[in-house]
Amino acid sequence: MTDFDAHIPALALSQLFESGKLTPSEATDAYLARAAELDPNHRIYARLTETRARTEAAAATERARRGLRLHPLDGVPLSWKDLFDSADTITAGGSLALKDRVPTQDADALARASRSGSVCLGKTTMTEFAFSGLGINPACGTPANAFDEVSERAPGGSSAGAAVALARGLCAGSIGTDTGGSVRIPSAWNGLVGLKTTTGRVSLKGTLPLSPSFDTIGPLARNVADANALFALLTGDKPADLVGASLSGMVLWLPGGIGWSELDSGIADAIDHALRKLLHMGVRLIEHPIPELDAIDALAWGGGASRLVAEAYAAWGDTLHAHEGQIYRPVFERVMAGANITAADLLKADNERRHLTQNYLARTAGADAIILPTVAISPPPIATLVDGGPDYFKANRMALRNTTLGNQLGLCALTLPVGVDTHGIPIGMMLQAPPRSEEKLLRMGAAIEAALR
Repeated sequence: MTDFDAHIPALALSQLFESGKLTPSEATDAYLARAAELDPNHRIYARLTETRARTEAAAATERARRGLRLHPLDGVPLSWKDLFDSADTITAGGSLALKDRVPTQDADALARASRSGSVCLGKTTMTEFAFSGLGINPACGTPANAFDEVSERAPGGSSAGAAVALARGLCAGSIGTDTGGSVRIPSAWNGLVGLKTTTGRVSLKGTLPLSPSFDTIGPLARNVADANALFALLTGDKPADLVGASLSGMVLWLPGGIGWSELDSGIADAIDHALRKLLHMGVRLIEHPIPELDAIDALAWGGGASRLVAEAYAAWGDTLHAHEGQIYRPVFERVMAGANITAADLLKADNERRHLTQNYLARTAGADAIILPTVAISPPPIATLVDGGPDYFKANRMALRNTTLGNQLGLCALTLPVGVDTHGIPIGMMLQAPPRSEEKLLRMGAAIEAALR
């Protein structure tokens, strides 16, 4: 299969299956061969599930032959982050502390996707316990960003392998999780579309937790149409109707403030160029501060009152205590900070978050989406981060800053590639919308994607 296009969008690959020009088995074999060749040290895939993949692909091939395909993504090979339980396969959450953990059944999300015919290629590497926006994991594998062949740069996290697998043509779509930006950051840094779903839209059962109050599951995709199909695969709902998606009447809000401050070179210019083009094509832009964004940023990163950190400690504190020597130090320090959080401070912060969320939703009710740079910085070289310390924590804070706003406010969000920075690394523009409005957000994304193409 020397002519196989490993970078083909998932729905286009599906059309080849539908027409009989290619079979799911052929595509699966091609992706597995590429993974073996391009990822020999397992920095992208923690482990491949070859037997499962080939069995699922064979069944999908037979269904396609008989005209009995189950779903638009039936037979399409996907990667899954190493925190989705998969029956009889190690699911370790990127940690040596869980290297012997073998679940007996699939996570709900994986089970639903498998019932619809998709093929599970394997489990992708990730930040340990999903607790970082950079994607650095010295013990279990740090995949290099797909767009710098000179200096190995951070892939973005925590769904690091998920993004790099897709960007390097080792799958047709990826499934990750997003607690503070873990789908959107690696998507933005690797030129992909990433959807942060509303908490509760996709079942988390069988998924290793970081912070159940903020954990979400979402797709990383080559384009909005693929993200739409993958979202429908995960929820079991009908995909949004993207036909005729239009810029007509669209109102986008530019808030300035914290989300637009301290941007690395080239990021503001790329997004400004995209917005000028959309403005020329009829989109209405509102430029006005949203003080709730600055306030939720201060609350999220304030010492001693983070629900995310408290829940991470509740979930993993005992494990980290027992395996301290095996845990990446920056992750260990962030999780263990949860030991000092008091119930009173946590409840006070919860009340403040609810108040800010209500005010934010009321203030922004007239806009279709809020526009922010997905990530404020370009991906730093891995070598400058791997030892931890002040540079690591500063970069991690800046990587997560903009995306965390939506998690803390309970929103959904979509990142779209809109250009490259001065290093040639992709830049993401984020559309942030009210909770449970993913279908509308995807239609908007499709219209913007078409306009900027």
